[in-house]
Amino acid sequence: MSKIITIAHQKGGVGKSTLALNLSYRFSNDVKTALTDVDPQGTIMNLQELVEDFDIINFDTMKKLRSSEYDVVFIDSPPYIIDTIQPIFEESDFVLVPTKVGVPDIMAISTTIDLIKKAQKKNKDLKAAIVLNMLKPNVKIKEQAIEQLEKYELPILSSIHDRISYGSSFLNGGVMGTNDSQAKNEIEKLSNEILNML
Repeated sequence: MSKIITIAHQKGGVGKSTLALNLSYRFSNDVKTALTDVDPQGTIMNLQELVEDFDIINFDTMKKLRSSEYDVVFIDSPPYIIDTIQPIFEESDFVLVPTKVGVPDIMAISTTIDLIKKAQKKNKDLKAAIVLNMLKPNVKIKEQAIEQLEKYELPILSSIHDRISYGSSFLNGGVMGTNDSQAKNEIEKLSNEILNML
């Protein structure tokens, strides 16, 4: 049975697709991995010809994804709340919520967190966590963001910083295929934290 990891935040521009891609590359080093997008017009579905290390598959029912040939399936979700997101959360093993540190991003996260908490009532095994994404080098802003996010009572995982290599990762096989050791270490650390929670 496949482990399903959903990446979700109702706001666009928080780096969900880039994170989904890079985590898929990292996981594919060890296990058979697939990536799908709930939105058939989403960013991920346009990458099928560029990716070789893992499969990009069409989103199907959660039951079919769960019984697929893959060890891990990452689900990228659209930048808005859709009717199907609640059942997707309920059937997931893990939901990762990336957010930037800006006030609008942190305010917008509450709807996604509420849906996760609701899903956890139905699926007691569902794990979830927040990751600060596209982080600028400003310690005070990071500390303020963490203080705001702690009220949601979800683990806050290791941050992903705003690096050029993430922006170009769609073209060069993810950051794992670059010389950016800092970006590689960030994805490695985040992947291990997710694995430890699964």
